[in-house]
Amino acid sequence: MSDNYKLSIGSIITKKLHAITLITVCGFLFLTVSCGIPPKQKPQSMYTNPIVSGDWSDPGVIRVGTDYYSVCSTNQWQPGIPVIHSKDLVHWRYIGHVLPSHPDLKAGVTSGGVYGLEMGFNPHTKQYLVYAPFANRQLYVYYSSRPEGPYAVKHLGHLGIDPGFFADTDGRLYLVMHKGTIYELEKDGLSVKRLVTRIDTSRYKFFEGPDIFKHNDWYYILYSDGGTLPHQPSTISVLRARRIEGPWQEDPGNPVMFATDDGSPIQGPAHGTLIETQNNQWFVTFHGHELSHYSLGRPMYMEPIEWTDDGWWRPRHGKVPSLGGNIPELPACDYALARSDEFDSETVGLQWFFHCTPPKPEQDFTLTERPGWLRILPRVGKPIEKSVLPSVFLQRMIDKRFRVTTHLNFDASKEGQSAGLCLYHDPGMNIWLTTTWQDGKKVFEIGKTNNGKRTSLRAAQNTIGSNIYLCIEVDGQETATFFYGPDGKQWTPLGDSIYFGDSGKDLRNGRGGDPDLGWVGISKRNIWSAATLGVFAVCNSNTNPAPADFDYVRVETPK
Repeated sequence: MSDNYKLSIGSIITKKLHAITLITVCGFLFLTVSCGIPPKQKPQSMYTNPIVSGDWSDPGVIRVGTDYYSVCSTNQWQPGIPVIHSKDLVHWRYIGHVLPSHPDLKAGVTSGGVYGLEMGFNPHTKQYLVYAPFANRQLYVYYSSRPEGPYAVKHLGHLGIDPGFFADTDGRLYLVMHKGTIYELEKDGLSVKRLVTRIDTSRYKFFEGPDIFKHNDWYYILYSDGGTLPHQPSTISVLRARRIEGPWQEDPGNPVMFATDDGSPIQGPAHGTLIETQNNQWFVTFHGHELSHYSLGRPMYMEPIEWTDDGWWRPRHGKVPSLGGNIPELPACDYALARSDEFDSETVGLQWFFHCTPPKPEQDFTLTERPGWLRILPRVGKPIEKSVLPSVFLQRMIDKRFRVTTHLNFDASKEGQSAGLCLYHDPGMNIWLTTTWQDGKKVFEIGKTNNGKRTSLRAAQNTIGSNIYLCIEVDGQETATFFYGPDGKQWTPLGDSIYFGDSGKDLRNGRGGDPDLGWVGISKRNIWSAATLGVFAVCNSNTNPAPADFDYVRVETPK
C-alpha cells in the first residue's frame, strides 16, 4: 500500500453499497445510484482525452479502495457540485450532488458562486469531504459517509479559495490554500487546528489549485501559475520538501506541464491532481481547454506519469497534454454520464440543474401527474429571461456533435405561451426553439438573446397541433440547426443555422458567435461557465397557464 494517503486508501472501504436511493434536495428529488454495483467488463483499450467532457473545471479527484470519485466547480448552478464515480478513471457516471442550494448563489449569474473546490476522504471518520469555497472567500466543508450524499455542511471561515486536502501517514490532516497557506485540521477534518506555514509565493504571478501529495518520504505540492484564461501561460508546476513545514524547493523541470499558444489541441493545463491506482500506476488529472470549442469550457484530462531517479514526476508523453493513451490497468466498466431522460422515474436524472434556486416538485413541476412525462408549470416571462429560470431545466453540454430531441405536448393558445428546447449560457446569452402563439395562430419559432438583446429570428405556422417533436442538431463546429415534426421521424428544417462559438480572439472562419455560449466571451458577464442545453416553458399570465408535458429529452450522436 502506498504512503500517498490522499488517494491511495485501498483497505479503507470494504463494505459495498448495492442500492438505489431516492434523496430529496431542497424539495427537489434526485435518483442516486450507489457505488458498489459491479460494472460490466470490457477488454483493455485506449482512452481518449478528455476523460470527462464538457465543463469540469477545477476537478477534485480521489480514490477510495477501488472506486474513483470527482467533483468540479459549478459557480451558480443549483443543485451544484455533482459527484461522479468511476472504476477505471475513464468511464464515469453521476451519483449525486454535494450542494443542494445556498443563499449566496445568484440566479442567472455565471461568474462567482462555488469554484476551486476539493474532494478528500477522512481515514479517521470514513467520511467523504468536499471543501467548497465561495467567491466571497468563505470556505465550507461538506461531509458525508456516502459519496453520493446527502452531505451535511459546516462553515470553516474566511480562508480563501482553491483548497487542497491531504491526509498524512501519521494521521494528521492538512489543507493548502491559494497563495500557499497550509493549515492543519482537526481529526474530523471539519475545523482548523493551527496554521502550519505560509509558503513564499511572491515570485509567482499566481499560485492556484495547490494540492499536497506524499511519495517516498517527500511532500509534493502541485500548483498552477500564469492564469487560467485562454492565452495565459497556465502551468502545472511542482514544489517538494522533506517536512510539510518546508523549506520547499522547486522542481528544476518546472513547469512540468505547459501548453499555451503552441498549436496544441489541448491548452492551459491547470489544477493538477496525482492519482495512484490500486495497481500502482500513476496518473495526473487536470483541466484544460480547446480554443476551437469554448462552448465546452474546461473538461478534465488525464496523463500517465512516471517517477524519475531523483524523485520528481514527469508526464510520460511530455509537458504538452496528449490526445490519450492506454487505459489504466483497472477493471473496465461501461459507465457513461447521463444525457437523455425518459422521465419514467419519480425523479429527474442527476444531469439536470437550474440557474437559480431549484423549483419545488408538485408545485413548479411534476413527474407524477402524468406518469412517464415531465410536466413543467410555466413561469411568467419571455424565453429565456431571468424571471423564468425556475422553469428552465438545464444540463451540461458535453459533446461537440450531438442531436437533442424532445416529444412535447403543449397547447399554446395565447400570446406569450411558449415551450421547447434551448441552448443556454445565461439569461442574456441563449437560443430557443419553441412551439408558441403569435398573431392569433400557433407557430414554431427560433429566437436568440445576444448580450441581453432579444431577437425572434424565424417563425413558421404550426399545422401539427399541440403534440409535436422538436430537434436541435449541433454539427461539431458549434453551429446549431433546428427542426420540427409530427412524429420524431419526419423533420422540417426551420430558419438558418446559428453559430454560437467564441466571439473574442479565436474566431472560426473569421466570425464571432451570435450569441457566444462559451466560457470566455462578452466581458465578465460571460465567463467561467460553459454552454448548457435544456427544456423550458413560459407564459404571460398566472391565470390558468398551459402546462408543458415533455415525454423525453434525448441527447444522441447523429449517425
